[in-house]
Amino acid sequence: MFEAVLFDMDGLFIDSEPDWHAAESEMMRAYGYNWTQADQLKCLGGPLLRVTQYMSDCLDGERSAEELGLTIVAEMKKRVSKSVTLMPGALEFSRKLKKAGIPQALVSASPREIVDAALIGMNEKYFSFSVASGDIERTKPFPDPYLHAAKLLGVAIENSLIFEDSPTGLTAARASGAFVVGIPHYIEVAEEPRLKIVKSFTEISEGDLADWYAINRRELGRSS
Repeated sequence: MFEAVLFDMDGLFIDSEPDWHAAESEMMRAYGYNWTQADQLKCLGGPLLRVTQYMSDCLDGERSAEELGLTIVAEMKKRVSKSVTLMPGALEFSRKLKKAGIPQALVSASPREIVDAALIGMNEKYFSFSVASGDIERTKPFPDPYLHAAKLLGVAIENSLIFEDSPTGLTAARASGAFVVGIPHYIEVAEEPRLKIVKSFTEISEGDLADWYAINRRELGRSS
């Protein structure tokens, strides 16, 4: 079986995209800008500096990316620390992994403050480690956060499984060398030899994990 399972956070393990959209909409509206669903999709998956720079550009530079970042982080911390809504089947799947003795980590492009707040908001969690933007020099779309998580867990990234949902996250996951499962909600993603697509955690069985592991070992053997 896979040595470890690594989860993205926003929109993948926790249903935070509605909170992000609401927080961003309120902030931008206060500055006289109508934040649309199209704007939200362009910012899907972060990282935060890319999002706030996009916001600053929408405001013609009247507010800096850094200023907008401080505001949105404070609002999101407040929202997610109170309570966190998990994506369908996420907790149940994580429980199964815990029971099977498979280490887990949460790997996010959100700042450490938001990741820690989200962990506080989770009543039940089974992550050995979490990795946030700022913990290492480069965040997603670079593979570094996933490589760092594997190092913390003491596992081989090539024999690990990553769950992602956004273009930015999927780019990082594929580049890491891990086997990847995408659960996209707002975008279309085509399957690849080491990238499988499902609609939600509720669709995943123990047989799927075994099948994906077998595919992973086979593909790794071909590339060696």
